[in-house]
Amino acid sequence: MQNHILHGENETLEFGKVISNLIQESLEPHFEFHLQGELGAGKTTLVRGILRSLGWEGSVKSPTYTICEEYEFNEYLILHIDLYRTETYEDIEMLDLGRRFDGKKIIFIEWPENLKKDRDFDLKIEMLHAENSRKIALIGDTILLNSLKANK
Repeated sequence: MQNHILHGENETLEFGKVISNLIQESLEPHFEFHLQGELGAGKTTLVRGILRSLGWEGSVKSPTYTICEEYEFNEYLILHIDLYRTETYEDIEMLDLGRRFDGKKIIFIEWPENLKKDRDFDLKIEMLHAENSRKIALIGDTILLNSLKANK
């Protein structure tokens, strides 16, 4: 586990850039990130930082009401999912998360505790409000965590 403190939106966006660098450098074709945390803790801001660093130029909005926002650009298919309002696993199955893609497929799941079934993740990012900052805890693959530490 790694812990980080981020002060404000700009540091959250910059941390997203660090994660995007790992995605770009990796030969892995698929990543899944689980984002846990309180409302307003910065989960979508972090995803926005990652997408912008990967080259997305459009808007990045919270999928709270749509359940899934999908971005396909360059070599990436990115699924940004928010399960805050989801109550059944069928809601997840309709998203076809296992679909094939010839480039890199990256899945971000906000509120993964609402999945009702376990899914493997490469990195779980827990985000909490802490005074005038955000406390980030990273849990997951040791190699990925070591790479993050080296790139920070």
